[in-house]
Amino acid sequence: MKYELLMSYLLPVIGTALVSLAGFFGAQLKAIYQKYVNDRTKEAVARTCVKAVEQLYHDLGGPEKLKKAQEGIRQMLEEKGISISELEMEMLIESVVSEFNYGFAKTVPAVGDSSATPQNDKKTEEAGGDPSATPQGDSAEYSEEGGGV
Repeated sequence: MKYELLMSYLLPVIGTALVSLAGFFGAQLKAIYQKYVNDRTKEAVARTCVKAVEQLYHDLGGPEKLKKAQEGIRQMLEEKGISISELEMEMLIESVVSEFNYGFAKTVPAVGDSSATPQNDKKTEEAGGDPSATPQGDSAEYSEEGGGV
């Protein structure tokens, strides 16, 4: 009798506690997931806006481009219901611009440039390891406008 009475009260209490714990952990997981998704969305929006500003407003100066990028980021994130601080927005923009500058600074071989072929590596070895002593007549130069000469 005592066992039946204990079980009739204890089982619902245990069940309620387990459901409460599951709800709590589910809410915590959702919050972590939402923060992750929001961070990814902010990064993607910042990248998109900076690229768009670079393409659309290439004739503007740095401060004007920054304002245009900030306006675009703020508007796109508001439409998605995501808030962003000024500091976070500035850091994301600087990060994207830094990536662009690093990417643009890399030397890209021209189409038809055979300086990276094994044949030219062999020529370099034959010249005593001095790459400047190898013939470079078949490589293309790039002008400041980005076209080949």
